Amino acid sequence: MIPSDPSRPVIDPRRLVRDHGRDALAELVARESGYIFQLRPLKDLCLSLKSGMPLLAEGERGGGKTEMVDALAYSCNRPYFELQGMDDLTLKDILFEWDQPAQNNFVVQAVSTNDLSLAEARSRQWRREFLNLGEILKAYDYLATTGIVPIVKLDEFEKLPPVCQAFFYQLFTDGHASVPRLMENRGHIGVGKHDEKPIVILTSNNQHVVHPPLRSRCVYTKVRLPTDLEEARILHSRVSEASPDLLTQVVKVIRYIRIMMPTVKDKPGLRESIALLRSLTSADVAEISAEVIDDHLGFIARNADDLANLELGLMRLERAAHTADAFIDQMIDGVFSEQKIQLREVA
Repeated sequence: MIPSDPSRPVIDPRRLVRDHGRDALAELVARESGYIFQLRPLKDLCLSLKSGMPLLAEGERGGGKTEMVDALAYSCNRPYFELQGMDDLTLKDILFEWDQPAQNNFVVQAVSTNDLSLAEARSRQWRREFLNLGEILKAYDYLATTGIVPIVKLDEFEKLPPVCQAFFYQLFTDGHASVPRLMENRGHIGVGKHDEKPIVILTSNNQHVVHPPLRSRCVYTKVRLPTDLEEARILHSRVSEASPDLLTQVVKVIRYIRIMMPTVKDKPGLRESIALLRSLTSADVAEISAEVIDDHLGFIARNADDLANLELGLMRLERAAHTADAFIDQMIDGVFSEQKIQLREVA
């Protein structure tokens, strides 16, 4: 768990949306983190917040799904639980497991000191103190014990095998998990069915299947890749200290790689663009050259073949950075002249 920062205010996004509407949430997140919502995901996130249901956010890599959750957690300064989807996760990673060595030690010690009979010692080994919680059930228990609503991110959820996806059915429906043999609280860990639940967001890259029973328990949204204008706005928001000239050059370089370099298979996404612009700005780079690009290829390339092809095209990328493009030039001018936060409208 990542705890709240005690030096910053803690904000309840559910109350913010209920009292002031979705624009208030969008403005808070943009101001605090630089993340700019698409309109469709913002609408669906607000539905999730008001209903208490998890949000399932799907879309291609580079659209900003993971950043959306991170930005929400940071901007609202909520305790943050996260789990990365992997095909080898088990019940203990998600929900719970019994601490068998501790249980065995308890039984042996209780019987050897004549404190309890063997039968009574065995019955008492199923107490909460011998239960280790997985990351997700821990978030529900945290809310139940502290009254503080955390944010939970389940990243690349679709990578979980079907049996693991089924672990979430009861949590998402009833707000708790049933733990066989647990003596306390009728064997339940978590909150009640009608109580406030953690703010849960699942992300998926559409590479595997998220099963229908799980989908039916979530509010659904689609996060699309940003348009050129949206990406320029995001870059300006996330790296606001970058000059118009440098931002223009970065946009032209990234656009050239995406459109004019078919040999680069894994195209740089929004995350790569932000990392490149941030690094160039920190290094006080005013003008992009082939040498500058070469020094920063680690932010752009994602495999050895793409790196080699980018190295071969360094001079082309330098020319692209400084080639006049009325569309991009006017777009960047417009981004810097905008005074109000713009939602990323998606058709």
